[in-house]
Amino acid sequence: MKWRFWRGWGIAARLLAVAVLPASLMFVAVTGTLYVTARGDVHRDVAERGRLIATALSQSSQYGLVSGNVDYLRSTLHQVLHADPSILCISISNVQREVIASECQARPFKQSGVYDMPVRIESLPDTDQFEPPSSNKPARTDASLRTVGHVRVTVSATPIFEARRQALLLACALVLGAAIASCLIGMWLAGRLRQTLSSVMGALRSIRTGHFDVQLDADHPGELGELQRTILQMADTLDAARHDLEQQVISRTKELQEAVKRIQQADAEKRRLITHSNARVEEDRRRVALDIHDHLGAALISVRLEAAALVAKAQASGDEDTAKGARRIAATAESLYASTRDIVKSLRPEVIDTLGLAGAVEEMVRGHDKVHPRCRFSFSEDLALTEVPAELAMPAYRVVQEALNNIVKHADATEASVQLGLSRDKRLLCIEIKDNGRGFDTSTSNQSGLGLIGMRERVAAVGGELCISSPRGQGTTIYVTLPLSVDKVS
Repeated sequence: MKWRFWRGWGIAARLLAVAVLPASLMFVAVTGTLYVTARGDVHRDVAERGRLIATALSQSSQYGLVSGNVDYLRSTLHQVLHADPSILCISISNVQREVIASECQARPFKQSGVYDMPVRIESLPDTDQFEPPSSNKPARTDASLRTVGHVRVTVSATPIFEARRQALLLACALVLGAAIASCLIGMWLAGRLRQTLSSVMGALRSIRTGHFDVQLDADHPGELGELQRTILQMADTLDAARHDLEQQVISRTKELQEAVKRIQQADAEKRRLITHSNARVEEDRRRVALDIHDHLGAALISVRLEAAALVAKAQASGDEDTAKGARRIAATAESLYASTRDIVKSLRPEVIDTLGLAGAVEEMVRGHDKVHPRCRFSFSEDLALTEVPAELAMPAYRVVQEALNNIVKHADATEASVQLGLSRDKRLLCIEIKDNGRGFDTSTSNQSGLGLIGMRERVAAVGGELCISSPRGQGTTIYVTLPLSVDKVS
């Protein structure tokens, strides 16, 4: 199972742990082994010594017990007790377990073991003193042992363990010294390894930040040297790849700049062409409108006047049929004349020349409001709006005209408004056309709607911008900004 706390350690902590932990564990293991071994040896020694002393006293105290010489027994016990500090207490008792002699240490040590040994002597064989020995009867030689008392020896391992403590401490000190030396050697080796790994990490950080001119001492043998040489080779490879990539980027950038420049030139040429085409179209419209007004309009007026004269002449002569035909001719001429007036207005709105852009747009909005009663059209203008240049007025008028036509055709709106104004710095003409219709998808309309494309091209031709906002079901807002200073296109 992986230790979670190990994951949060840094390389220095890990190397230090690798250097110190084995030596520390070795010290603990060896010290514990020495202590347990010494303690077991002491206990075995004390047990053997207790049994040996009990056996020796059981043999030496036979005479004292049989003869009742208590002083002899006490003297013997006193000598044995003072000769061996591991003995806590010695007592000699008779067969009835009545203590006859006893000696104990004055210092209270922890008791480790009690050893009892019976005191036995040989019993003399029974001999009939009145019966002379006979050669025919064998003599009884089977002497038996009988117990005359008991010896109890109480021993403790503490004095012997204390006597061996110095040797144990010396051994532990030697082990500790070896462990410290191992730790120091491990820390020194870990420091060397950490120094090498730190240089490797520094090189990798430099490579990560894009600095490939790293310096490493790649003379180390083994895996670390191989790692350093691999990093140096990787840095050289990345540096070469970066250099090649930079050259490719520079080349591609130049190509893109040239392509963008060509596109910009083509776009500028297209804008000039569109501006020139729009100017030519407007000029042709003006010329056609003038021709219709001067020639066709004059001819229709002449026809209407001739028809009126014919009506009067027919009525005077009483020719009612001729009068009716003349009236129909006059009505047809009047209708054609009105149609020509509408055509002239659509080709070239004269009101721009007379009332300016604001007046022309207001009249157009008023006309839509009269013709389309299902939708209410309104107009408002900024009072600070001054005269708009002629080369800007016509594109603005056409944009508003196309937007109103789209509202009538597609929006299904009940309210629409047109607002003319100026920007805060008075450098831009701002036009806002808004309706409450059903809206449309601007992404698809931008690709397929010719009307919107024409509006965008007209606005872009004079350096303006057109923005369309049309959430589904929330109406459409067209916002147009046109610069008031427009360079004339030759």
